[in-house]
Formats: sequence, C-alpha cells, structure tokens
Amino acid sequence: MEEDNGTEPWHRSLQAMLDALNQTLHGAILRPTAPCNASARAGRDDNAYMYILFVMTLFAATVGSLILGYTRSRKVDKRSDPYHVYIKNRVSMI
Repeated sequence: MEEDNGTEPWHRSLQAMLDALNQTLHGAILRPTAPCNASARAGRDDNAYMYILFVMTLFAATVGSLILGYTRSRKVDKRSDPYHVYIKNRVSMI
C-alpha cells in the first residue's frame, strides 16, 4: 500500500512546464492563430533603427570632433614654446 504525500500534482505541473520549455527550445512553440498586437507593435517600432543610427552618428561626430581638435591643438607650434624662444634668441645672436 503506497501512501500519497501530496507531491503528485506538483510533479505533474512541473513536468508539463518542463515539456513546454523543451518544445520552445527546440522551435516547436505553439503560435496563436491571429496575432492581435503584432501589426500595431511592428508599426510603432518601424523607425527604431533610424533612431539608433541617428544617435550613433551624433556620438561619432562628437568623438571625431574631439579627436580632431585635440590632434590639431597638439600640432600647432606655439610662439611661447621655450624651444622656439631659444631658437629665436640664438638666431638673433648670430
């Protein structure tokens, strides 16, 4: 005589959930016959890639201008540079 400890319904529901998960992972998911929100959601997200592209372009322009400004500021020879002051004084002595 086997005693029932009350875990059988829990075990059945767990097994059903695991079977559904297994079917989902193997691509055999049950799709509804008429998706009600698919067209509304697709219409709302149509231009999401344009927004991402726009933000990435703004970021690239900002970073590019910072890099360009930094490299140009490093290339410019400043008249107050001690090396140029020394050369100017040295040439005037000759």
